[in-house]
Amino acid sequence: MSTLLLRIGEAAERLGVSTHLLRHWEATGVITPLRTASGARRYDPKLMDALSIAIKCRRTGMSLDAIARLLNGRRRERGHLIAEQRDAINRQRARLARTAAFLDHVLECSHPVVRECPSCRDFASTAS
Repeated sequence: MSTLLLRIGEAAERLGVSTHLLRHWEATGVITPLRTASGARRYDPKLMDALSIAIKCRRTGMSLDAIARLLNGRRRERGHLIAEQRDAINRQRARLARTAAFLDHVLECSHPVVRECPSCRDFASTAS
């Protein structure tokens, strides 16, 4: 067997994921590994690169459907998917910044009960 083609366990180990995850991503159309004559999965360098991208995209919260379209779609669709994900990340950053500011306030809040503080109530009543 060529060293360029990895078995599923080898691929999973190199990527730091489970074999179950690789099988799931195959079943959902994210990836399509090569198959031997006996049906065993094989992972070539190109597929390993695609999986590395998929893992990073998944960490950003991108859906498996979007990742599959990113990896297998046309360039125009990829641009749209990336723009959507970038915008979602920026919205999440803004929410996290507001929450961090609130937590900083709570550390310094002089009210004996957080619910009695006008700033805390304002934070609680704002949309996420």
